[in-house]
Amino acid sequence: MELLSLDALYGARGTIAYALVFVFAATPWIELLLVIPAGIGIGLNPFVVAVTAFLGNLSTVYLILLGHQALQSVWDKFKIQDGISASSKKRTKTLQIWDKYGLPGLALTSPVAVGTHFATVIAISLGSKKQEVGFWMSLSILIWTLLVTAASYYGKESIKWFLE
Repeated sequence: MELLSLDALYGARGTIAYALVFVFAATPWIELLLVIPAGIGIGLNPFVVAVTAFLGNLSTVYLILLGHQALQSVWDKFKIQDGISASSKKRTKTLQIWDKYGLPGLALTSPVAVGTHFATVIAISLGSKKQEVGFWMSLSILIWTLLVTAASYYGKESIKWFLE
């Protein structure tokens, strides 16, 4: 389906483009690191892209926090059995970050390490309080939104300047 690909963003204009930024930022495995540069790269307003992507990514994190009890049964199906799982590498990496840096480290590295949604599920399943997970994930998403937006905007402007 075309909507599930970032290619849909390149052909979209106006409100539809910003709605797609929200949806893609809320989608695991796409998230902020891909959608912000794509949105800015096609000429969307960087401020609106940043706010929209932030809200999109944050909305699904809070949906996970609100529905964590129901998600626990789904999560149990993906636990490693006999040392083999499709997500065992990601899970191992997440647990290593958790063991070394705790919730703040997991939250702050999650966009580049394992994804904010997966990190949220792991943090909740390891017994973290929803309020703490919400705070650290919100802070992480805010920081990464600002960094990726600035890098994308100034990177695009630098390329334009260099090519002129």
